[in-house]
Amino acid sequence: MGRLILTITPSPAYDVTYETSALNPGEVHRVSAVHRRPGGKGVNVATVLARLGEPVVAAGIATSEFAADVERLGVPTAFTTASTGVRSTVVVVDGGRATSFWEPAVAPPDPTTAVADLRDRVLGLLPDVGCVAISGSVPAGVGHALPAELARLAHDHGVPCLVDASGEALAAAAAVPGVVLCPNADELAELCGHVADHRDAVAAARSLVDRGAGMVFATRGADGIALATPDGCWLVPAVPDVTGNTTGAGDAAAAAIARGLCVGTPAVRIAEDAVALAAAAVAAPVAGEIDPTRYGAYRAGVVARALSSEETP
Repeated sequence: MGRLILTITPSPAYDVTYETSALNPGEVHRVSAVHRRPGGKGVNVATVLARLGEPVVAAGIATSEFAADVERLGVPTAFTTASTGVRSTVVVVDGGRATSFWEPAVAPPDPTTAVADLRDRVLGLLPDVGCVAISGSVPAGVGHALPAELARLAHDHGVPCLVDASGEALAAAAAVPGVVLCPNADELAELCGHVADHRDAVAAARSLVDRGAGMVFATRGADGIALATPDGCWLVPAVPDVTGNTTGAGDAAAAAIARGLCVGTPAVRIAEDAVALAAAAVAAPVAGEIDPTRYGAYRAGVVARALSSEETP
């Protein structure tokens, strides 16, 4: 097993961020800054890892133009360029709030060929890979089972795999033995039922581990991370009083998890690092970036709390 981290984005996007002083529906707004860059969840994971100096390759289904734009960010790519276009996501940031608009994914003209090519590219890289991170939605025509199929491929080659997906794709991936999951609160609730508080989140995460997942990092925004492993459960509080663009926080957390899995860091230390890196992403203006100075300061103050058997329903 190598040291390379492979991120896979089945449906990447161009991320467009508008900064304004206030967002008032029905009114004209003056935009103080505009940011446009190649993104999508897995690409954001890759750019964060690159900023941290980690060896990373970004793969997925896109266009040759999109792949070139990602490489201009300093991230090597292995995209299958079988798509005719790439969607856009628009985020309007006003103060500490972020309002998002997601375009539908662009379906490749020949989904079967696109998936086969992506699989071949992943297979070719796996001997050098220490962790695979699969993030985001799946384009139409490809099928919700793609993240699970790629996770099984990694599992069969002894490579840890992190899946950050939703809906049917997350449900299928959760059945892969040893898979590592990082659902947010809504995704966890959709998969496991109502999640009202940290006790529900821990119980839901633990139920996924009981069903075969290797670890579950349930990201809960301002409430931090609930971690479940076969060895126990922990709560990691969020860094307090951090404001900014929250759009890329989950992707930064996934980057921290992938990095930790790659080098065998204990799960609880990974969760602490994920909270700190997510906060550093909120402090940066666009998804896929982090504030390195704040990351170092935040990391020193993040401490997980182990839960006793009485606290884990």
